[in-house]
Amino acid sequence: MEMIFENLNYMHWLVLGLALVIIELFLWSVFLLWIGASAITVSIIFYLAPSTSGAMQLLIFVLISISVTYLAMKYYPIKTVDDELNNKAKSHIGKECEVMSIEDGVAKVQIGKSLWFAKGLDLNVGQIVQIVDVESSTFIVKPSK
Repeated sequence: MEMIFENLNYMHWLVLGLALVIIELFLWSVFLLWIGASAITVSIIFYLAPSTSGAMQLLIFVLISISVTYLAMKYYPIKTVDDELNNKAKSHIGKECEVMSIEDGVAKVQIGKSLWFAKGLDLNVGQIVQIVDVESSTFIVKPSK
């Protein structure tokens, strides 16, 4: 194991970093991007200071990777279509809408020109219901008074 650490040089870190960035192009997770950028940063550091031990290189890589990943997750959170849809659905809590159809126990309610899935008790087509909660992108409704 010591032999692996002692033979590390800047080129190993550069290849690792570029490989991780290239893999990231196919995965679309953004996580490997920060790890790859950390490896490239370590390669630059150890190009400038080649006498650093392999264990120290590994420690610095781990510290940079953890801190960069933490900062990226804090300041650049990944937003997905599901998150945006869920936030839009939550903005309708408290509104009243009409049940347009019920098929296989799943109701569809209309808000504006959009149809949304809804769950609730004792729902009938044409009934006016109030949105009380959101579960994923499905409204939880109750009959309006």
